[in-house]
This record gives sequence, structure tokens and C-alpha cells, in this order.
Amino acid sequence: MQITSRAAKTGTLALVVIGLAAGVVHGLPEPADVAVSPTTERDPGAWTMPLDGYVQPGGRKDTYALNLVIQPCLRAAGIDFPVPWATIAGLDAVSDQDETPERGNTSPALAWSEPLDAETARTRGYHGPSTVGANEDGMTAWGEDPKRNAAFADASEQETTRCFRQGYRTLGTDDASGAVQSASIVAKGLTYLAATAAREDDTVVAAAAKWHACMAPAGLADLPASPNGMPSQSIRMDYGTNISSTPVQDPEITIAKRDVACQESSGYRSALYDAEWSRLRHVTASDASVLRKAEADQLAVDRRLDATIRRLAPAAPADVD
Repeated sequence: MQITSRAAKTGTLALVVIGLAAGVVHGLPEPADVAVSPTTERDPGAWTMPLDGYVQPGGRKDTYALNLVIQPCLRAAGIDFPVPWATIAGLDAVSDQDETPERGNTSPALAWSEPLDAETARTRGYHGPSTVGANEDGMTAWGEDPKRNAAFADASEQETTRCFRQGYRTLGTDDASGAVQSASIVAKGLTYLAATAAREDDTVVAAAAKWHACMAPAGLADLPASPNGMPSQSIRMDYGTNISSTPVQDPEITIAKRDVACQESSGYRSALYDAEWSRLRHVTASDASVLRKAEADQLAVDRRLDATIRRLAPAAPADVD
């Protein structure tokens, strides 16, 4: 039997249509219908969220703590170059700066999901945390020291590998399968998406309108509709909030403190917290599968890194917090 060109074309068209339909069905959004147990207690003051326990500590702090822990082992292998000073706050600040949504990071640091809090408003207004304590120049010079690199080249690779593996075990940061990192990426991404989506919740939008009315006496010509639009363009320009070297000024502090007070009195902060927490109680089956492959123990790991740095790091200069 001969197939006519018309029949062939029709058949081809049918296959294409079926294929497209299958692709559309396959591409439908996966429902977030898998319940997950919170890894933290509810705490609006600390802005804890259900998936926080999966989020790895900042990479800068992790690496710094590892370098401190393995010093004795490396020294025995012929590599004796003490790690420079650094502070926990500085290392955390640089890690947060490395993982920003503005840079297209779909899984930004948790700091970018949290609204302004009273302590931050009081101490630095809308300025970001100081990165001075990361001692980036000192760490770069140490890492690029030709003598240190030559010592590594001369040392036994087997011995240096053993030192690093021992350090990972000591800190509990070994992740040979990548499961912990994958879960962390998912947890950060979902937390950021939930924070963004929560702003559209009806209760949050209504509270934002009350916040706006509360903020009106501040006299900002470009006052945004909701707190997530702060600092406004005029604040950024007037006080250089995006430039870490600019000083924090009293008028900036005054506006920031009013911002937080209005978030509280309008009910915005509590509404946003509830909406974000609720959204994170259910995830897709795919995301749940990734999370199940890792332990939700990263808050304990973070505390261990902090304790290690406090115990082993050289003292920072007196003028560094």
C-alpha cells in the first residue's frame, strides 16, 4: 500500500502536535504538595524559616575554619604558614555579598530574604554589614605567597590530602556526594521565592498600605508602596548606602528606625513572616527528594565553625569589630 504525500504530511503533523502536547504537559509546574517538617522553631525576631537547617554556612567562613583546623597537620607535612586573622562577622558579610539576587543568583544567601530589623536599623541604618573583618587582602596575600605554594608543591600529595580530609571530618563538612550542597541550594532558592511571593499575600499587601501611611511623615518623595522597596533611590543617593566606605549618618538611622517601627505597628512584619513560613511548609516532590538526601544539621555545623574560629583564629586588630 502506497502512502500518499497528503497522508504522510498529515501523519507527520499529528506526530508533531502530539509531541508538542506531551512537551506542554511535561513542562507544567510541579505542585508543591509535599509537606516538610520545619528544621527550626518559629521565631519572628530571628526570622527563622522551615528550611534553614539545610542551608550551609557561608563559604568564606567554612574555608577559613578548615584552614585553621588543618594547620597542625600541614605543619607536620612541611607546610608551616599560619592563617591570617579574620572575624566571623566579616567572613559572613563577604559570603552574603557573594550570593546576591542582583547578581542573578537564584539561591541567594538567607540575608537577602529577611526584612530590616531593629538592631540593624539602630546600628547601621540601610548600610550593609562591614566586610573589613574578612581581611581579604591579608587572605589573598597568604594564599598567593610563593613560598607557601612552593611548600605545597614539595609536600606529599597523599599527606596534604589526608590533612584536608581530616579537617572535613573534624568540622562535619564532608560532602563527597554533593547531597548537602544540593539541599542547601534548594533550601535557599525556595526561601527566597517564598519571601518574594509572600509580599503578594492579601494580608501582607493590606499591612503594607498601613506601613506606607505610617512612613508618610518621614517626607520621602519616593516612598515605595511597601518596605521591600526600601531604601528608596533618594536614600541610596543621599546616604551612599550601597558604598561600604561611606559613614552611616544620623538622618539615615532615623528613617531606618521609623521604617522598622512602622513595619511592627502596621502588622506588616508579622504578616510577612506568617505568609513566608506557611509557603515553606510544602515543597514539590522533586525538591523534597533532594532535601531528604541530606541531614538538616547545618545550623549545628555553623555553630561549630564559629566555635572553631573563636578558638583558633589569630586576634584581629583592635580597630576591627
